[in-house]
Amino acid sequence: MPIKAIIWDLDGTLIHFKINSIKARRKAIKLLTDNGIPKKKLSITLPILDNIRMSKILFDKYGISEHKVKQILKLVNETVIEVEHEAAINASLIEGIEEVLEFAKNKNLKQAIFTYNTHDNAVISLKTVGITDYFDVIAGRDDIINLKPHPDHLNYICRRLNVECDEILVVGDTSRDIEAALNVGAHSIALETRIPAYLNREMFQKAEKIIKPEEIPLQLINSIEKLI
Repeated sequence: MPIKAIIWDLDGTLIHFKINSIKARRKAIKLLTDNGIPKKKLSITLPILDNIRMSKILFDKYGISEHKVKQILKLVNETVIEVEHEAAINASLIEGIEEVLEFAKNKNLKQAIFTYNTHDNAVISLKTVGITDYFDVIAGRDDIINLKPHPDHLNYICRRLNVECDEILVVGDTSRDIEAALNVGAHSIALETRIPAYLNREMFQKAEKIIKPEEIPLQLINSIEKLI
């Protein structure tokens, strides 16, 4: 079925989002350990969301009240948002990507973003690089409960765009983007801009097409055109 929309990852796919990940993780881990989580249970090499997931399990095991847990995680989120904001105002555009966005716009394809960033920081990043107007929907981590690769993230966007999941193309640079597409029966293209060690290389390779940075925009445009 021809695609009607493209759902883009943000960081590493559309923009260089130069977040100080180590700084953000250290701040988050300190808050969690200050509130009773053993340091050995957390890892600076893992994404913050994975550390939070482990912490939630332990808070429950330790009998910490739901209200207290929410307060702690709110502090963690606020701290991370500050670090993300620094990156958002210094974002830069992936070379060649605006030509692809313009191509999709001219083909009347709807476009949206799904990201682990907050909605506001995603918007700030897009404004910084001047591509905000291309997108009909922006779905950050504060817009939904279950983030990619969970189907809810893409389902939320599809409802907003009024398209079916098999009518979308997902473009991203991590295995989680590709897994999210597979989970809802969407098309997928992987950009080989970065593949962190903690992500699933095997899943990444399940994308219908893998494109290298030097192949943007031409190969990416050609791949999209074949799906229209």
